[in-house]
Amino acid sequence: MKVDNTFDKTELLQNLSTAYALSLQSITFFPEGEDSYGYVVASETGEKYFVKASTSVPNSRLQVASLLRHQCNISGVVAPLETLEGTLSVPWQDFRVSLFPFIEGKSRWDLWKVGKDFTDTELSQTGALLATIHGYTDTVASNNLAVATYDLPLRQELHIVLDAPRKISPQNEYQKQLLEAITQHRSKILQTLERYDSLGRSASALQTPFVITHGDPTPGNLIIDAENRLYIIDWDGVGLGPPEKDLVSFTGERFEVVLESYLAERRNPVRLHADIFGFYIYEWTINEIRDYGTKILFKNDDAQQNAYDWESLQDYLPPKRKLMEDGIEVIRNTLGRFGFLPK
Repeated sequence: MKVDNTFDKTELLQNLSTAYALSLQSITFFPEGEDSYGYVVASETGEKYFVKASTSVPNSRLQVASLLRHQCNISGVVAPLETLEGTLSVPWQDFRVSLFPFIEGKSRWDLWKVGKDFTDTELSQTGALLATIHGYTDTVASNNLAVATYDLPLRQELHIVLDAPRKISPQNEYQKQLLEAITQHRSKILQTLERYDSLGRSASALQTPFVITHGDPTPGNLIIDAENRLYIIDWDGVGLGPPEKDLVSFTGERFEVVLESYLAERRNPVRLHADIFGFYIYEWTINEIRDYGTKILFKNDDAQQNAYDWESLQDYLPPKRKLMEDGIEVIRNTLGRFGFLPK
């Protein structure tokens, strides 16, 4: 969750109105994002749009979402709208800003927050949608897309966080708590990293074909509207990688429901491997430690943002190794029931 930026929203709204030839009248901060700033804007006639301001989303990723929606005709893909000049974003201060259709509905995360979840039918829709996206790899693949390497992105950032207790003095209570926690759990984090690297070597040796992956089909990015239509939003992490990179988000309860519909919809044969799922399970934990640690120590200047990031980090510090290993074993057994035998 982000705390709102202080830039002038009125001027931003005017620039968007000009770029998209829309009479936009209101802009409201949407606090659910992590790395970008989100806003809901409304026009004079009541149409709503979603605005995303980001410093880290290459145009090639926006283009892939647009191709999947319009060239491949995948209605569940929420793609950026084009400006009058045919671009998919506009510059604004240090950001690139994109405009998307606003989906009226409930995300899976919204449901989780009130003790509910997607139905089996909606999970089946999700598996089928991912299979459809993966099946268009040859149509939309681009040399400009990031390619999975089974190695930790920003590994150096993690080591900077792990070395911070010896090198910096805390400037606030959250930094103090974080530095103490890193000192206490450093050896467990390094053991987790060692296991992650071992899984990465195993995954790399399998040499499985890569597909177009959304990269982050987590509960907040899956929305069911009032007509029970499924949408997937937020294409910031799109790239080329193994299908497990997307499917790992569903490996908890009712994984079989997603897996069955995914395999039924895939046009080409697919092999799935427990070690690749395990690699991404471990990567999530390590990246959360790196990301939230970096924000608290070096980026945040807002106490509210620090409080949110520190609370979020509690799920991963110390790393829950037994829970992750148990999860990998459950995945291995599930894949076995679908005929995917370990090599």
